[in-house]
Amino acid sequence: MKKVFLATALSLLFLGQSALAQKAQECLKNGVKYGVTKGSFRAEWWNYQERATSYLDGECYAPALSDIEEAVKIRTALVKKDCDQRRARTYGMHFVDYFGHRGRGVALYNLGRLDEAQKELELSLSCVESNQAQYYLDLIRKSNLEKTGWDKTPPSLELTDPKDKSYLNQAEVQLRGKAWDDSFVKEIWVGMDSLPIPISEKEISFQEQMELQPGWNNFKIRVVDLTGKETGKDYSLYLDQQGPEVNILEIKQISGPEIEVIGQVQDDGGIAKLTLNNKEVSIENGKSFQIKLNVASDWKIWFKAIDRAGNQTEGMINLNSEPKGAMLETPPPYREASLDGDWQTYPSLPYQTLSFRMMELGEAEAQVAFTEMYWDLKKKYENYTDTEPPLIKLKGLRTEQTVYFPEIYLEGLVTDQNQITELTINGKKVGRAQSKNIFFNQILPLSPGANKILIRAKDPNGNVAEKTLRIFRVTPAVHTMESRMVVSMLPFYQSGQIQEIGSVAYDNLISAIVGQKRFHFVDRAKVEAIVRELKLSAEQLVDPAYTLKVGKMTASEAMIIGSVKEAPNSIEVYAQLLDVESGEVLAEKDAFNRDKSLESLKYLSRGLAIRLREEFPLLEGKVIKMDGKNAVLDLGSSQKMKPGMRVIFFAEKEMTDAETGMKLGYTTDQVGMGKIITVSDRMSTAEPVGKSGAVSSQEKVITK
Repeated sequence: MKKVFLATALSLLFLGQSALAQKAQECLKNGVKYGVTKGSFRAEWWNYQERATSYLDGECYAPALSDIEEAVKIRTALVKKDCDQRRARTYGMHFVDYFGHRGRGVALYNLGRLDEAQKELELSLSCVESNQAQYYLDLIRKSNLEKTGWDKTPPSLELTDPKDKSYLNQAEVQLRGKAWDDSFVKEIWVGMDSLPIPISEKEISFQEQMELQPGWNNFKIRVVDLTGKETGKDYSLYLDQQGPEVNILEIKQISGPEIEVIGQVQDDGGIAKLTLNNKEVSIENGKSFQIKLNVASDWKIWFKAIDRAGNQTEGMINLNSEPKGAMLETPPPYREASLDGDWQTYPSLPYQTLSFRMMELGEAEAQVAFTEMYWDLKKKYENYTDTEPPLIKLKGLRTEQTVYFPEIYLEGLVTDQNQITELTINGKKVGRAQSKNIFFNQILPLSPGANKILIRAKDPNGNVAEKTLRIFRVTPAVHTMESRMVVSMLPFYQSGQIQEIGSVAYDNLISAIVGQKRFHFVDRAKVEAIVRELKLSAEQLVDPAYTLKVGKMTASEAMIIGSVKEAPNSIEVYAQLLDVESGEVLAEKDAFNRDKSLESLKYLSRGLAIRLREEFPLLEGKVIKMDGKNAVLDLGSSQKMKPGMRVIFFAEKEMTDAETGMKLGYTTDQVGMGKIITVSDRMSTAEPVGKSGAVSSQEKVITK
């Protein structure tokens, strides 16, 4: 009898719930019915949430609030936990995102109950991050500030590194700064690029990578607070990758080994320091210098000029050499180098060779020798018919060279018995002053593979000298795109009453992510061909049972899957990075906005791509110690390391040119692969995976 009563009671309860569902308030906007669900309404929490979401899309906030409150009540009683959750279980192996408190906060906001809405949104964010909750929380903060008038001043900002008006010699620079406000900072713009800020804060530290061009780079940083107050500052950074130009105009004997050196040193960015024989030299009018030196110890003049960007030009003038120009000698191990005639002895000239030592000559003879020495031989140079081209000498480099650096430091000397009127490197003018000797250096970026560098010098008689360098740049294996995690990206699932711009959102997002060059992407056409072959439905595009199969067929290590939900008044994009092998979610982010314009969509896509990259950063560290077969790394959660991430163990070897001794960079040998299993604040542990060799504490590591 009790069983019959219980069955009857359950039937009546189900009928009551069905009747309640049938009495749901009608919501009709522009001919579209809202407050609907797919399939039967069984009065489960996910049914109420689905219907409430539909009501929200139709801006029917009262019935939406009623349904979402019912969803919260049922689920809290069921799981004994009052918190929003992604991938909450419904029945069997079915999961949906549960956002009861977020939905309640959105409904309350639109009903004007701001204080209640704020509590709900803050509770939602304490459980799980979602950009929609952050978006509405900022709207509430803005409304409260406008009502109270508490926001009195515009925001403040500071560029902490590099400082404004800095001189730099690296083209890629990481801008770091901070912005703060008496209320909340909402937007930060560097030039025309906005930085993704999911939710406003009273103080935000930011960083942005910039590519500088030679000379002054002028840009504006703008900060906007929640109420629209704005502060903008103009910043300038100077890129100088060319060392100072040093010209020795005269060397005069004063008495015995005491000489006077007169010359010029010039640089577009300005000279920071000039030394001759370790004595700092004062510079007049920004370029001219004059100094007395005693050269009795070795009969050489060593000089070093440093500009404001840190570029250096240094060399040595051998007072015992032929009068055509200065010898470019360098410390060991370069001294014995022989570079295509760069170090050859000049042919005999029709005047006295000036190789001597003061201790070997009488005072009168020494006086004559100094008088005729080097660049002070004006009369003899004027009477001498110049038929020889200038001589180009380079420090350390061979004419064909393989390097492992992304740029090359080109340093050398051009000399002529008359004057050098023109000096160019790859067509760009280097020397400015016309003199017999020009010491120069320059940082030149290198493209992967073959690079050609042409140095050309010309004298007043039209004699031309050219030297061609062929530099082959090798990118160390672990730093190539081929060594990054292989990722495929599926077309996004589109949901909602309207589905007009979902494909546009997908196109923008894949372009933004690929453009970051963080992952090794599988060709999009290949992925879409497999999707067609498997005849995957829209729902199956977000079902790991199917999507991971696509990942394995494309030999991917991870997959980006996601969805685009478009409503009449908003768009929301959600993306997650899945481990193909385990199905584990490695990273996930979403983006929400009520502005559906193309510009807004591009902003959302760029911000989402950056946030995904930040959740899965490219990090480099080292193995601290071995714990059995596992490796302990000096990378931790403070650097956003997390369990499931893959790493590459590698050994690094410095490459040096056997002939010249010049350092050419570092090559890498992959030792093996690892998977992060535990993470603390500053350390993590990786277990070897696949065919890994023996890893030791000498190895380095980079995230895949």
